[in-house]
Amino acid sequence: MRLSMILTPFSEENLQLAAQIGVEEIVLVYPGPEKDSLIKAKRMVDSFGMRLTHIERKLPHDQIVHNLSGRDGQVEKIKSLIREMGELSLEVLCYNWMPSEDWCRTTKSNPERGGSYTTGFDHGAGQRTVTDADGTPETKTSAKELWVNLEWFLDQVLPVAEDAKVKLAIHPDDPPLTEFWGNEQIITSVEAMKRVTELSPSPSNGICFCTGSLGPTGEDLVASIRTLKEHIYFVHLRNTIGNAGSFRETWHDNGDLDLPSIVHALKEIGYDGTIRPDHVPSMLGDSNEASGYEMKGRLYAAGYIRGLMQSS
Repeated sequence: MRLSMILTPFSEENLQLAAQIGVEEIVLVYPGPEKDSLIKAKRMVDSFGMRLTHIERKLPHDQIVHNLSGRDGQVEKIKSLIREMGELSLEVLCYNWMPSEDWCRTTKSNPERGGSYTTGFDHGAGQRTVTDADGTPETKTSAKELWVNLEWFLDQVLPVAEDAKVKLAIHPDDPPLTEFWGNEQIITSVEAMKRVTELSPSPSNGICFCTGSLGPTGEDLVASIRTLKEHIYFVHLRNTIGNAGSFRETWHDNGDLDLPSIVHALKEIGYDGTIRPDHVPSMLGDSNEASGYEMKGRLYAAGYIRGLMQSS
């Protein structure tokens, strides 16, 4: 297992901090359709002795998810990205099938240890989000249609991914509710993630095992790791308290989830991919504008995860 990190912002200062604490690989937010942007990012990462291996978040995919008129153009952009990733030896493209485009929260000011703050979600708080997700989609797409659209997408991109030797890893819906603000969602359980791998069997078709998205479902995450073992291509590690309809995020060491047992289970199945610290509290001096992704909290989380990896 290797330690990776997503940086907010992606800067030389944060790259140096990541290198200093032992991060081996960097995860990049989708840099746009220009190949030069990806090449530039890779060179920056290389210059700090780390590797750029993953891309995730902000992929242009809403038209594909909802089967709208622009889906063919979005698919072509993703195909081009996968080819470029292969040329530059990047390994994993993490994507999601959330109708709302990305993770949603209703607050970013839950009090945590020592005056830090975390994000939280309450399904009864109304249709608003404090994250950078697009929010409630204009188009309502049924669960049945979402599955059909996902299978179509996989059929389109997996041959390209196989040829490029790039793996796709689907991220669970966050929050993991089958009905979310009047829209159906489908990637809300371990069984759903297993179903994705069965839609289009391929060595490039896998999952991102996100503890903070799956944890509030109440499922046994250690058992789930054993169920999904050969399909886990990426791991997001974070901790939460609560259930899918109402939860808050916590420091990695004090939520409902037993992260030491989870990391040990990953080692037991022979997982050799990366683990990245996911959402973290905002600390003293943080603006809390990039809620969940402030750098100070991730430095603590990375050290905690590195310790778990070495002791498992």
